[in-house]
Amino acid sequence: MSADVPPTIREQLIRSWSNRGPLRTLLAPLSWGYRLGVAGRRGAYRVGVFRSQAAGVPVVSVGNLTVGGTGKTPATLWLASRLFEDGLNPAIVTRGYGGRLAGRTVVVGRGGRPLLGVDEIGDEACLLAARFSGSVVCGADRAAAVALAVEEEGAEMVVLDDGFQHWRLERDVDIVLVDGRSGFGNGSLLPAGPVREPIGALSRADAIVVTKTAPVGPLAETLRRRAGDVPLFAAELLPTSLSHWEDGELKTRSLGDLVGRRVVTVSAIAEPRSFYELLGQLEAQAVEVLEYPDHHRFSQSDWQRINKAAHGADLVVCTEKDLVKLCRFPFARGRLAALRVDFSLGDADEARLYALVRDRLRLRESRANGPADEVG
Repeated sequence: MSADVPPTIREQLIRSWSNRGPLRTLLAPLSWGYRLGVAGRRGAYRVGVFRSQAAGVPVVSVGNLTVGGTGKTPATLWLASRLFEDGLNPAIVTRGYGGRLAGRTVVVGRGGRPLLGVDEIGDEACLLAARFSGSVVCGADRAAAVALAVEEEGAEMVVLDDGFQHWRLERDVDIVLVDGRSGFGNGSLLPAGPVREPIGALSRADAIVVTKTAPVGPLAETLRRRAGDVPLFAAELLPTSLSHWEDGELKTRSLGDLVGRRVVTVSAIAEPRSFYELLGQLEAQAVEVLEYPDHHRFSQSDWQRINKAAHGADLVVCTEKDLVKLCRFPFARGRLAALRVDFSLGDADEARLYALVRDRLRLRESRANGPADEVG
């Protein structure tokens, strides 16, 4: 049973993007206008009308070519955490979505603790701040956000969340994620389809990661045809633990707590299907399913409805992105948990992709230092 919240216009569009129905035909002229706008903006940067801004530190972008969830947040966390564990000082820079401070450039997290509330910075930025051990900076102006990360947080490099179409900022590595299940939807550009720019743009990526599937699968031929020799990787989004909020931090416990439990599922994400499938694989028994629009701000009445449904269940289970919004409400201790999903490439692909990133960064460093002086 879904919550009685009407779908947003954005969600109605997303649902139409999986087919080639009448709405796609109706919106086709707008897609051509969008295509011209994308081409014009890209061309303006190529000929120097607009100039990309150098960050002064290495920048690695984790982006995609379509609207919707491809796993950017787990992938961003994976890469930033690997760099951090290697003794480097990376910062995550994200645009943020839906907070009151939208448009401002602020440090939102440090050392695994959010510095601002979810109402101020939005659910995605709040989750990144809670999960990442380094610094997280939020700002629509990504160049300004990078500068803030360097000047105030001492960042040695930046992992840019969703930066593939951000021409204003120069990047050293572009990792592009592609949903292995839905691919490019109906193949049309916005608003008739989910594609942000022509699929041929994949050829400028440094690496393509097909997510939610391993191995790459039937998309491989299309990607090789459109992207040439850009290296391909396959990743899954795997459940690793349950999360709960305690004393201002995300704490974890075993997935075993889900097995055989009666649960109420709560989701406010664009595509919850994978969430339900993972819960099913863990043998959780959903007694009620409550769905809300993507990035929904939960209200007191929402909490009352969820809490009422929870009377017949052992747990209320949500996504981590929803946990940072629901944790403010007084659920019974231990009753609210989130399914933690992590980016998993497999040992061989993980080592290969991480080596690719580090090699590109070393190449950038050698170019910045210039040729060594000859001795003799």
